[in-house]
Amino acid sequence: MTPSHRLLDVPLFARLSPAVLDRLATNSPIRRYPAGQILCVEGDPGDSLIVLEVGQLRISRVTVSGDQAVLAVIEPPAAVGELALLDGAPRDATVTAQRAVSVRLVPRGAFLDLIRQEPAAVEGLLRTLAGLVRAGNVRHADVLGLDVPGRLAKWLLARAAGQREPALDGMRLVLGRSQGELAAELGTTRSTLNRALHDFEDLGLLTVDGDRVIVHQPEALRAYAT
Repeated sequence: MTPSHRLLDVPLFARLSPAVLDRLATNSPIRRYPAGQILCVEGDPGDSLIVLEVGQLRISRVTVSGDQAVLAVIEPPAAVGELALLDGAPRDATVTAQRAVSVRLVPRGAFLDLIRQEPAAVEGLLRTLAGLVRAGNVRHADVLGLDVPGRLAKWLLARAAGQREPALDGMRLVLGRSQGELAAELGTTRSTLNRALHDFEDLGLLTVDGDRVIVHQPEALRAYAT
């Protein structure tokens, strides 16, 4: 029988048995939120693991100047909020529904029991935390070492590779967010991002058609991302 949850698809839980995950799902309620809804803010108690099953989440923090810095945009299946569950500290980021979402909330107690009882869960947690550290290091290096065209080129190539939608004249991808949202994700302004996209179009590297982009010259685009 097909499970009514996506826990097995989440890397954190990938090595756990279906029976264990079914029990976890039974104790983890589903919540649905519209686009723009804030699920939690910096300083909130870390009382549950947020498992994204449908939609898109934006992770952000307030900077010293009071602006919102986007740390990541999360797409399903994925889990958010592991650190606060482990040490009991408050949330260190704000989680917002960038698109309408369906999430499963795994209570902190159930999550900690799983870690204590299932060695495979510990392995999954360690891999997940290592991935978070690596992603943070890459993002930091990109902000310091790449200009906006470079960050955009790298994002487009990664997105195209992840979607694997070949076109006759290149690699097709769906942005899955507005240009303003993508600009915030890349740490720039919408006008600067739009200018970089138009420059790439003028060079014949890609074509933009609304929410869709076809990358015609991936190797030329890759030169910007290194």
